[in-house]
Amino acid sequence: MRINRMKAVAVLIVLAMIAIFPLSVGASEMVTIEGEIQDNFQIVDSSGQIYEIADTIQGNTLAEEHIGEKAKVTGTPAQDQDVKIINITTFALITE
Repeated sequence: MRINRMKAVAVLIVLAMIAIFPLSVGASEMVTIEGEIQDNFQIVDSSGQIYEIADTIQGNTLAEEHIGEKAKVTGTPAQDQDVKIINITTFALITE
């Protein structure tokens, strides 16, 4: 009896983890943003939305070497209270 109860609890835990996992995966979908790189590790899109550039290799390269330029960035979004953050995985400069 005790073994069956432990198996039932283990199955419930696994099912709960399966149910929660897709929610966390969906929250980290890739997005693409076009905007101007600011000198304070931010990118501002055409609507004026400000995104903090996260500390990644691509993000640091963009924020340090392309201030004042426009770029198309792809990455995973995050939010810390009212601050929007983007973890940049790739970027391309926009030339006009």
